[in-house]
Amino acid sequence: MRICNLLIFALVFFSVTAHSFSGYVMLSTNATDQSWNFLPATPASFDTSKKNDFEAFVLHKNYGFLISTSEFELNAKRATEPKTLNLTATKDIYEFFYLLDPGSAISLAYKKQVSERQYIDCYAFSGLVIGSCPGADLTLRNTNEKYEDLNDSLLFIDGGNEALELTYRLAVDNFFMDEFSLGFEVTDITYSWLTPLEDIRAGFLLNLNINGQTLGTRISNELAKLPQRKGWSSAQLNFNLLKSFDLTQSISFFYDLDFIYMDHGDYQRINKIPDSNFKIRSGLKYTLANIELSLFGDFYKNNLLGFEPITLNQRIEHYSSQNFGSIGAQIIFHF
Repeated sequence: MRICNLLIFALVFFSVTAHSFSGYVMLSTNATDQSWNFLPATPASFDTSKKNDFEAFVLHKNYGFLISTSEFELNAKRATEPKTLNLTATKDIYEFFYLLDPGSAISLAYKKQVSERQYIDCYAFSGLVIGSCPGADLTLRNTNEKYEDLNDSLLFIDGGNEALELTYRLAVDNFFMDEFSLGFEVTDITYSWLTPLEDIRAGFLLNLNINGQTLGTRISNELAKLPQRKGWSSAQLNFNLLKSFDLTQSISFFYDLDFIYMDHGDYQRINKIPDSNFKIRSGLKYTLANIELSLFGDFYKNNLLGFEPITLNQRIEHYSSQNFGSIGAQIIFHF
């Protein structure tokens, strides 16, 4: 709904300014499903993922402005509590361009990504289920006002990030690329979470022996895997190149390559995580007058590391070195 409203606004705005501005409006969607065997294998707990993008760009003389918004969803299913996990995040990008000459430009982008609050009703500790779900073995009640926002859930997690990126783009004309860009990006990442598990003081509960470990030890181990509360900043270099090959007058093959090198700053790693990532998007594009329709596939070397900052935290960092893929479609209207 949010993307549809922006699209309507963009179409009205561009229809008014079309006399002096050039640019485009773009809609894109891509998805992944555990059952799609033609994509890279996903973890056993992975279920589905999808992303919808809206982008609009206007250019007047040497100045350009881009606005982009996306909705990203990632759903997981597990054998133990929490049996379902759903991440939904929106990202907004505002980018200003200045054309140095007809073949090159610099840009400055501000990016903000926010996830919807994740509520977890139950957690399993080696067979003992604590929480408010129907199968819970132990229910925690706490009248402290600070837990009112839990709404009877056992845990909630909030996350978000903001970034600035400075990019240089250059149009080239050779067999390997039509356009090259180099960007430097700094991202501030924050998480917060709340659970009454932190305030269990009853010694008889904490000292319960569960398969060779006390409940207190198991709770401490799980809490240590939650996203760190102390915010951190990451820095990354972004390399991109584009190339398109005409197959017919209206159909072309294209590829879009991204390479990222990252410094994770004060992120407190539990496991070893990559400091780089590689993504390739390739597909077919059909052009009719001022409309382009593309069908494509995406492949990521190290999951979504560096591309979706909201997916990096201590709970899921062990997936960051796994491949990830999706298929999608895109339509662009030029004016």
